[in-house]
Amino acid sequence: MTDLTLVGAGLIGCSFAAAARKADLFQHISAVEPDPAAAERALALGHVDAVVEQPAADAPVLLACPSNRVVAWLGRLEAHSAPVFDVASVKGALLAELEAGGGHRPAGFVPCHPIAGRERSGPDAADPELFRERLVIITPTPDTDPTATATVVKFWQALGATVEEMDPTEHDRVYARTSHLPHLLAFTYLLGIESEHLHHSGGGFRDFSRIGASDPDMWTAIFDLNRDALLEVTAKFQAHLNDFIAAIESRDVAACERLIAEARARRLGLDGD
Repeated sequence: MTDLTLVGAGLIGCSFAAAARKADLFQHISAVEPDPAAAERALALGHVDAVVEQPAADAPVLLACPSNRVVAWLGRLEAHSAPVFDVASVKGALLAELEAGGGHRPAGFVPCHPIAGRERSGPDAADPELFRERLVIITPTPDTDPTATATVVKFWQALGATVEEMDPTEHDRVYARTSHLPHLLAFTYLLGIESEHLHHSGGGFRDFSRIGASDPDMWTAIFDLNRDALLEVTAKFQAHLNDFIAAIESRDVAACERLIAEARARRLGLDGD
């Protein structure tokens, strides 16, 4: 066992800490958390043992801060000797930004993206089972220390996660489609919903709108970093939406039915429903 420092004591950071405690991975867990209320709750709930100003020099560091703060932290930790890993939902664009700024990062930096989360945020939403039987994507660079990569993979596996390696650019294309676009659509949809509409909502509303309660800071950073891939899939979505609008406007029942049937067939083919 060793120590761990979290940078960010929110949902993902505190969930990792809670899961790591159950797995007996670390002797001591500290957190760098600029929000005093979040820091206090993380301490009170036992997710962390201390709140500190800087990570310990020889301890692994989990960057669980918003995506747009990862590069700055990597620069600060350039000489860090222990593994440093993040949980940002954007990988290729983040690495490109890192290189554009000079590429200053620790040799033990292992880019990670756990495919786990929920619409609630903060230490109170932490769940030690959040990563169990979930996928964690890693996108190590050619100069990433392989020993650090192996160590970080073992951390995630100890929490019950399955780890897969992926090309960082392909990662951003895939998750723009399967994660970032759905969040954008949910946020947009909710802008047209008023409180008086909720009396008439059902399961479809709850299922579709749930992710619209996600953290604004986190998702603004994701949209900005992955803007190229997100705008590409948004344009394709808009084209499909226009097809529906044209069919409805012209009362082309056959075209509308064809579009719905194609969408239904794709959904049924995803998991054998």
